[in-house]
Amino acid sequence: MQDITLQQIEIFLAVAEQLSLSGAARDLFINQSAVSRWIQRLEKSLNTQLFIRSNKGVELTADGEFLYSEFRPLFDKLGNTLQNIHAMYNTPENVLRVGCYHSDELVTELRSQIKPFEESHPDVLIKLDLFEYKELKEALLCGSVDCAVSYDIGFSFPKSTESKPFRALFPKLAISKSHPLMKGGKLDLSGLNGETMLLVMTPESSYSEEWKLNICRKNGFVPQNIEYLPSPFAREIAIKNGRGFSIGGSDQNCHFPSEIKLFPIEPADGAQQKMLIHWRKNGLSTVTKELIESIKGV
Repeated sequence: MQDITLQQIEIFLAVAEQLSLSGAARDLFINQSAVSRWIQRLEKSLNTQLFIRSNKGVELTADGEFLYSEFRPLFDKLGNTLQNIHAMYNTPENVLRVGCYHSDELVTELRSQIKPFEESHPDVLIKLDLFEYKELKEALLCGSVDCAVSYDIGFSFPKSTESKPFRALFPKLAISKSHPLMKGGKLDLSGLNGETMLLVMTPESSYSEEWKLNICRKNGFVPQNIEYLPSPFAREIAIKNGRGFSIGGSDQNCHFPSEIKLFPIEPADGAQQKMLIHWRKNGLSTVTKELIESIKGV
C-alpha cells in the first residue's frame, strides 16, 4: 500500500462519482487510458476489485463503495484545509466567502437567494465553497468563510454564531425505480413497514433519525431497520441498488435521476426542515451583514 498516491485517490474518486472512465478523464484533463491504468494499479495495490466494468460504464463493488466512503471525506478535508489556509492570507476585501454544506438542493436555493445581492453589489465577488458538516462548522468558526449555509435538522452550530432560516422544505421519499414495491411508477407506503431506512451520519443523527421516524409514522408505516451511511453519495448508491429508502430533500437522486424516484411525503405534525444561513456574532463585516439581510427569511 506504500505506492498509493494522492493522484490515484483523486482518479478513483472521479471514476466513482462519474461511474465512467471517460467522464473522469474529461474532468481531470487526462486521457482515458491513463485513468484505466491508474485504477488497475490501485486495485493491484489493495488486492481487491473496486469497479465492475461493462459496456455501459462502471459500477462500484462493495469494496469500492467502502473505499469511497473512507477516501471522500479525507480528500475533502485535505482540500478544504489547503483552501482555508490560502483564503486566510489571500482573500481580497471585495471577496465574500460563503461556505455551504455539500448539497445540490442547498446550492441551487442559495444561488437564487443571493442573486439580488449580486446584482446590487457588482463589485463584490461571492466565492462559494462546499464542505461536509464538520469542515463547514470549522471553517465558519476559524473565519475562513464569512457565513455558512446548512439544513437545520441534524445540524447545530455553537452559541458564538447566529442563524436565520430562509426556506422551509417539504420532505421527499427516495426509492429505487426498480424496487419490488414500485409498481407502474407508484408506491404503496404500507409496504415500507418491512424495509430499511437509509440515513446519512451527522453529529446530530439521533435527532434527525427521530424526525424521519415521525414522518414515517405520520404516513402509516415504520421501517424495520435503519442503516447509517457516511455521505449523501453513499446513501444515493444504496438507494439505487435497492437496499432501502430515504427521506430528505430533492437532491437525493442528483447522481441517478433515471434510477431513483422521489415522492412528496407528508411532514409530521406540520414540522418542516429548513435551510439556514449562519454567521459569527463578532467581527461581522458590513458586506456580509448586507448579504444576510438581503436573504428573505421564513
